[in-house]
Amino acid sequence: MAEQSRRRTTATTQRGNSTGRAASVGVVDLARELGVSTATVSRALNGSSAVRPELAERIRAHAESRGYVANRIARALSANTSRAFVGFVIPYVDTPAYSAVAAECARLLSADGTQMILTVTGNDPRQELRQLRELVASRIAGLVISPTTGVLDETRRLLGELPVVELHRASGIEAPGVFSDDEQVMVESVLHLAALGHTAIGYLGTPEELSNGAVRLRGVRRGMTLAGLDPSAMEIRLREPTRENGQAAARELLATDVTALVVGGGSLSVGAAQAVWADGRRVPEDLSLVVYGDPQWFALANPPLTTIQVDYAGLARRAAELLIKGLDSRHSGKAGPRPGAHLVTPHLLPAGSTAPPRS
Repeated sequence: MAEQSRRRTTATTQRGNSTGRAASVGVVDLARELGVSTATVSRALNGSSAVRPELAERIRAHAESRGYVANRIARALSANTSRAFVGFVIPYVDTPAYSAVAAECARLLSADGTQMILTVTGNDPRQELRQLRELVASRIAGLVISPTTGVLDETRRLLGELPVVELHRASGIEAPGVFSDDEQVMVESVLHLAALGHTAIGYLGTPEELSNGAVRLRGVRRGMTLAGLDPSAMEIRLREPTRENGQAAARELLATDVTALVVGGGSLSVGAAQAVWADGRRVPEDLSLVVYGDPQWFALANPPLTTIQVDYAGLARRAAELLIKGLDSRHSGKAGPRPGAHLVTPHLLPAGSTAPPRS
């Protein structure tokens, strides 16, 4: 009987190898090929002492020869206390605000023994809800989320069932959030331009419905007031943060009499810079420009662009720390991270794209 089982195993292995790669195989396949129960295979692969050592060794050797890869997700989901997987839900992935933070968060969480599952909502509230339902059904341990513009009530309810850290944007739930402290740096940007002599300053930012959009616009208006300028006379365009929207809105602002432009958003900044150059405007001779995001990219422009530098690595570290603390508190019974804003300070880096206006 054992010899027949061995021949069946050998034949099956050879068929799997004949294709040049191991066939997909599970615990049921291994149990059938070895003539033992699936429970015995599972115990052996998980190191249980309930299986005789010689049988356990035979099972593990056969599993290795068949190219079996343990389904870590299935094992994790079968344990209510698992913290093996967490979600990371963002509206976009093609901007440093999200891609850089996602990469650093994944690295930090992996070092803690936790794997990150990334989903991208496209800033669609219904897509966000569908993805969140799937993640909750998969029994993830926790979540980092940058909410969409119009978060649904059902989404908020689901978020209340998990350790959650909000990133960049706040949805109004009772959870810790990690944000760039943008209001003051927007004030500084406007005062920087006003000190150079600009009075016709335009602003391109994200909608007020987004928490970070409201904060940045508040900073710009406060900067105008502190500079002795009329905020109500300011040319303002608020758009969803995409490069295409940045281009279109910047073209609108270039048709006005603004001599300087502040952009509050990374993708908007890329689009705005492209629109300025495509229009043939000389920077800073014809227009002073302050952009938002990653100075490593904007330093490559000619001239280098005055940039609101955002500490993406700092945002990622804080978000990962808070989520890990939340996961630990759920299992230990200790207090988790406090709800509310955890702020990371950005900095204004003046460069060659800002100068006094032409007389």
